[in-house]
Amino acid sequence: MALAPGTPAPDFTLPQHNGEPVTLSKLRGRPVVLAFHPACFTGG
Repeated sequence: MALAPGTPAPDFTLPQHNGEPVTLSKLRGRPVVLAFHPACFTGG
């Protein structure tokens, strides 16, 4: 799914480095940086 610049991100839940889940909507109002490395661990 492609988003235009300035479009709010859809809500999602991902595991943190410690395995605990974190949900984007629970961070509303705080700065969030998401580092996404699609080729990591895929051999690509």
